Amino acid sequence: MRDNDNPPEVWRYIRQYGWYRPCIAVPITLSSFKLMNYQIISDRLLPPGYTPL
Repeated sequence: MRDNDNPPEVWRYIRQYGWYRPCIAVPITLSSFKLMNYQIISDRLLPPGYTPL
């Protein structure tokens, strides 16, 4: 995730609850996410050391 003022962060998404910021246990709903002007810059991360075949 990314907003206009801060560097990118890795967030988690749980379908039934919402977005979770790093180190914060309270989810952010989709409407709040949009109001905060966050952008999804990647929909998937690969594990460290992963190399595709």
